Amino acid sequence: MGKDHVLFFGCWGEAGHVLRRPAGRSVLPPGLHVKLCGMLDSNLAPRRTRRGSISWGGADSAAVEYPQGQFLRHQMLGYTILSWWDRCQGDSRPGSNSSIIAVGVYTSEVMLAALAEHFPTVIENLKRAGVELVEVFPLGGD
Repeated sequence: MGKDHVLFFGCWGEAGHVLRRPAGRSVLPPGLHVKLCGMLDSNLAPRRTRRGSISWGGADSAAVEYPQGQFLRHQMLGYTILSWWDRCQGDSRPGSNSSIIAVGVYTSEVMLAALAEHFPTVIENLKRAGVELVEVFPLGGD
């Protein structure tokens, strides 16, 4: 996947979530769906509901964050997104999360390869903290 088709959303060495291109430059690309921008921060990473199933978004206020590195793959609004809780990129507070975003439909393997290729620092920070990226799957609604 070319560098023009992939973005990273999360912290970059300090607190504060931003959208970045592979060179690390902060950006809001033209045409990025406004609804998607509003969903990226803490709304797409997996949460465990009271009944133990996986959810995402803020609908269940009692749902808790899944462990760091466990990610959900979303396909929405013409994008593929992997999202996970992540306190390894410069913000150790609860709620810190990361996502890799690409225009089009891709497998998790392709997205992880793009993350490693275009944002190697993110992978290095996760490894240094002993966090591995592992996909989780929703089991159904509550």
